[in-house]
Amino acid sequence: MTKRIASTLALAAALLAACGPTTRTATRRPATESGPPTTLAAAAWTPQSSATEIGRWAREGCRRAREGRQPCIERALVSLIDPAGIGKAMEVLDTLVTADPDVRANAHALAHGLGIAAYRSPETVAKTFADCPPTLMSGCYHGVVQGYFLALQREGKEVGKAELDALCTPHKAVSFLYFQCAHGVGHGLMAVHENHVPMSLQACDQATDDFVRESCYGGVFMENIVNFTHPHHTAAGHAGTQGHDAHGAQPKADDHAAHDSAGGAHQHGNEHAGHGAQAMRHEPFKALDPADPLYPCTVVDEKYRPSCYTMQTSAMLFFNRGDIAATARGCEKAPEAYLGACYASLGRDITAYASQRHDRSIQMCSTAAGLAGGRAQVWCLNGVVQNLINVAADAGEGIRFCRALSAAEHKRECYRVVGETITTLENAPAARASRCAPAEPEYVAFCRRGAGLQESAGMEE
Repeated sequence: MTKRIASTLALAAALLAACGPTTRTATRRPATESGPPTTLAAAAWTPQSSATEIGRWAREGCRRAREGRQPCIERALVSLIDPAGIGKAMEVLDTLVTADPDVRANAHALAHGLGIAAYRSPETVAKTFADCPPTLMSGCYHGVVQGYFLALQREGKEVGKAELDALCTPHKAVSFLYFQCAHGVGHGLMAVHENHVPMSLQACDQATDDFVRESCYGGVFMENIVNFTHPHHTAAGHAGTQGHDAHGAQPKADDHAAHDSAGGAHQHGNEHAGHGAQAMRHEPFKALDPADPLYPCTVVDEKYRPSCYTMQTSAMLFFNRGDIAATARGCEKAPEAYLGACYASLGRDITAYASQRHDRSIQMCSTAAGLAGGRAQVWCLNGVVQNLINVAADAGEGIRFCRALSAAEHKRECYRVVGETITTLENAPAARASRCAPAEPEYVAFCRRGAGLQESAGMEE
């Protein structure tokens, strides 16, 4: 596997922690918060109003909403798109995340929903995509791409090589956006193919660019896990946000029915309700298997397995109720070629269980010590540092984690992975060097090597 593809898979893996089974369940409102139902007041804000002001309007109106607080918040946010733009809607969501634990627990899924709702046409998809911010694990980007595919499916149009090649081309000059688009394609193809993994992977193969294909595979496997564990957070679960009413109008009864039907259809594996041009007959494919923690990685074609194992521990943790030690032992059963990917996947998931705390992440990875011939703990720590950087899009967060490690071997690997991950953020060598410069002096060379820069003389292994 090339270094470019490895970096891509690392970033794809990081995204799963935001919406997969490691995300904490939304907390219930206190029992003392009672009284008559609330409704969204007529919008007194303007597109120039502050995000805090608009967020206050949404929180107050949805405090005891009849349809439930989370659907109300989503509806309020969607109502901002036409008058204020997707950027403003996301800014309000970012504000709500800092003020509201319930919103924070579902933030990535809400960002997906806003991206889906913001999609308007093939002619404007590139601009809408670029208007999204990179916050909340890039959920808005992925939602716009999903919206594109949902619309094609609804119109009975085929998704083929031309569509896959054209969709992400406008963003090719910016590697971060290019990846986000290509990864989102995998999510979108799962919607087109009714969450049938083999068909979706084969659809990814139509893309000309191998970077798009590999990124697409990661999106397919992520969507497969999210669909199984959180069906209401999938593209179909948010499909009702397309064709929305503006400015906080109350939802129509059939809008609720469409949303509930779309979410409910995903409770049953491959028994889905989509009927687009490509909702074709196919042999059933089981999404996940509680009796085989490594499935479907064990049955998909070899070329798809790196992407699958890079996601798989989220499924394992879902079935064993968050048992980190058991998951570490489970990874040891993976084929030799994929042990590193599985343990890095565990490290990624650990950051969510540890609430991104460095000390807790290090302690949790220590449960893998001694496994896989003594390599598992290092691989787990590598997964942690990759995810910490990608969550914040900040190499400094990775460097701070590396500083917290004590073993020299762990530090060397950590800084090398920081350098590799920097390549997903920066194209220019000078910018990569600048990101590595704050590393501990004796480890700067390892960061530089990971970033593809000239190695310093005398670097010890």
